[in-house]
Amino acid sequence: MSTVRSQGRRSLLMVGIALSLAMPAPAWAGQPGESTNGWKTESAAAPAADDDTVVLDDSPGPAKKKSGSGKKKAAKAQPREAMIKAQVDKAEAERAPLQDQAQQLSDAGNLEGAVGLLAGGAEALRDPVLHLAAADARQKLARKRSADQAKAEWEASLRHIDRADALLAANSGGAVDGIRVNPDDLETMHAWSTELRTAADGALPDLVRRTNPVRRNARGELIAGSIFLAGGLAALGVMGGGIYLSKSADRELPKAGDNPEYLAPLEAQKKQGDTMTAAGAVAGVLGVALGVTLVALGATDFKKARQEQLSRVRVAPAVSPTFGGMFLSARF
Repeated sequence: MSTVRSQGRRSLLMVGIALSLAMPAPAWAGQPGESTNGWKTESAAAPAADDDTVVLDDSPGPAKKKSGSGKKKAAKAQPREAMIKAQVDKAEAERAPLQDQAQQLSDAGNLEGAVGLLAGGAEALRDPVLHLAAADARQKLARKRSADQAKAEWEASLRHIDRADALLAANSGGAVDGIRVNPDDLETMHAWSTELRTAADGALPDLVRRTNPVRRNARGELIAGSIFLAGGLAALGVMGGGIYLSKSADRELPKAGDNPEYLAPLEAQKKQGDTMTAAGAVAGVLGVALGVTLVALGATDFKKARQEQLSRVRVAPAVSPTFGGMFLSARF
């Protein structure tokens, strides 16, 4: 039995040795000459990956970042110019149909319609060019109107000019949304505004004098007072003549005696003198009193109107990067 068991054990040992030689070694098994920590492949590969990442980030990274920053700056500069151009093109496209239609109305003799179209478009679009065009059209219309209507048109043109100056100042303020005029054309717009304002300031003073109700009343009072005063003085002259005739008759009546040929004419003369004296006295006193009163009122109103005109001083500021100052106009 012992011999059989020994042979069996020897056979099993030989089979185990044969199997160990035929099967490959497991992955965790150490190879000759390797350390016992070489199996940690993931942890060993991770540092290598980290090293590769650091190399990639440290060399080209900053250069790429700088080049990207320069591109962003260039991109910012170019879009602003493009945005300004787009705003200007949009404004021109919006105002062009209104300008063309207004010109057609003006050519057809309907200047009132052109003024209304330009004024409405200027307010709706907040466009300084349309405001200046409306001011120009109103001034042309004012030259064809009566004094009262002309004064109103000239004053309305000044309001358009003030509005245009404010919008031109906003146009230069830096906000792209407020730009409706090419920055290169601002000086031309300011020159047009100044020309229109000068024309209005030159035409309005005379119209203000002619249409001022206080001055107009003063003129009427002075004229009426002068007429009444002249009539009163004439009536006083008639009264003086009546007194002279009456006194002459009184001197001649005693000489006439009872002679009817002399008595009747002297009595008629005395009666006429008395009538002239009474009528002249009444008319003269009333005329002089009323005339003096009206002349005094007219002088007072005229002085008041003069003071109002002297106090009319207009100051309009105009500030922009290319233009600055104040418009000062006084109406005398």
